[in-house]
Amino acid sequence: MLGEQKDIVVIGKAPSGHVALEQIKKLRPDVALIDTGMPDKDGIEVTKALHQEAPEVRVIILGVIDLTEEIMACIEAGAAGYVLKEDSFDHLIDTIHSVHRGESFCSPQITASLFSRIAELASESMPKIPPGSIKLTSRELEIINLIAEGLPNKEIAQRLFIETQTVKNHVHNILDKLQLHNRFEAVQYARERNLLKK
Repeated sequence: MLGEQKDIVVIGKAPSGHVALEQIKKLRPDVALIDTGMPDKDGIEVTKALHQEAPEVRVIILGVIDLTEEIMACIEAGAAGYVLKEDSFDHLIDTIHSVHRGESFCSPQITASLFSRIAELASESMPKIPPGSIKLTSRELEIINLIAEGLPNKEIAQRLFIETQTVKNHVHNILDKLQLHNRFEAVQYARERNLLKK
């Protein structure tokens, strides 16, 4: 059925996960359709291997059960798209076109789960600084409070009667001391430790 589509060329097929990996590495298709229930290697294993060995090949996993955990496992393995067991052939074609264009389709429920997962990973990767081990100067606290008010460096400088470059230096020192990446994280840090003025 795929071969009958005028804008899709089928360049290979494989009866098992092991053969699929070899074929895909050799043929380097734009898009690979991987079935979840292949003999010898499941779709997740094959997708993980392809993500490492042929990252330019976009993988769509077929026959996924409509469970958030299963879909998230596909995405975390490196899949660019997925097609549920009950999805139509037309949906498969649309997914192939989307993935080929570099897009990914997700249901609103999966999108919400992805946002939660990214936030979880980000908080895990943030350095754990023991409370009280970092001492911010009164000027640094003043600057964090003004950042929390939404003021840019120039306005903070005017408010404190100092140079804009001095504010930039303070912000850099704050982020360096706290091992943070941006102003937003600094404000979060201060808020969590009740360092912001009410």
